[in-house]
Amino acid sequence: MAKVIIGTSALPEADAGHMKDAGIGWLRHGFPYPFVERPGGELSERYVKAREGAVRRNSQGLQLMGVTPGLGIGTMQQDERGNYHLAWRDHYPTWMGRPATPEFLRSYREMCAFLADNLKGLVQMWQIANELEIPQFAGPLNMRQACELVIEAARGLKGTDPELIVGTNTGGSTRSYYLYGRLYADPSAPLDYCGVDQYYGTWQAGGPDTWRERLQELWDLTGLPVLINEWGYSSAGGVAPPEERDSRAPICQTHRWRNAWGEGHSPEVQAEYVRVAHDVFCEKRGILLGAFFYRWEDQAVCWQCGRADCPVETAWGLVDVQGNPKPAFHAFKEGVRRLQSCWESERE
Repeated sequence: MAKVIIGTSALPEADAGHMKDAGIGWLRHGFPYPFVERPGGELSERYVKAREGAVRRNSQGLQLMGVTPGLGIGTMQQDERGNYHLAWRDHYPTWMGRPATPEFLRSYREMCAFLADNLKGLVQMWQIANELEIPQFAGPLNMRQACELVIEAARGLKGTDPELIVGTNTGGSTRSYYLYGRLYADPSAPLDYCGVDQYYGTWQAGGPDTWRERLQELWDLTGLPVLINEWGYSSAGGVAPPEERDSRAPICQTHRWRNAWGEGHSPEVQAEYVRVAHDVFCEKRGILLGAFFYRWEDQAVCWQCGRADCPVETAWGLVDVQGNPKPAFHAFKEGVRRLQSCWESERE
């Protein structure tokens, strides 16, 4: 790559000029299952719209990391007692077959081959599904089945366009080590990077300095450049007392994080977190393919539970809901400038 990859996740209406001003050159761009009734048949309206969005983002000077469709999603549903529980919903069409069957694997590989061909020149890099070691995204798949899906998807993508950069991501849980061991010890798995999502200080213990050890660990484990598919720090939410942390109650229910860094979750602490993280990225630039910040903008409501007062999915942005820069925006812009300068000086 000419430069280290700097990307984010953003809504379709997000201001491209504003993102590029922050140093962002890439977007994560999800694609749904492309066909309505059968492979090779009529394209779905959602897919056509996603492709048009890719054309528009390319015309705005942004490169894309496509995300292949997942099997479904788990969201938090409230029961009659007011408690929240994870509820799974399938998203795959009937023409794919049933998950974890030879038919589904064949359909998924052929679908990925179609995506690589139909989106050639529009999508330069791919993330296969999302965090497939986590039940919220894996659904009915166990770890062995999830790895089979990744390998077949990679074969479909790379077999059609060998120039694509292809990999997958994990949520960084202990279960992810099965995925790393299975995928990256298999010479037949055509993967170009080791991907990871982590939110040290929010979803996980630690802080931005924790990235130093984790990046080195993944490089040593896989021998591939590491792509941070998601990273960030929530700028809102309280911190749970010890007894609440031990209860493992969903954060959508308590509105308090089990972890914090520095002085807690605020826009100012988020900005300092972003600054320190980029210092670590500069140190590890030799093994870092790139990093996608999650996310560009704050959200009006939490997509997991639907509440506006829930911090789980609402306060991760570099800009607020109206698009106004938060303190982290300025820290991010300066951090990217330092990172690109470090990266370029090493190659002179």
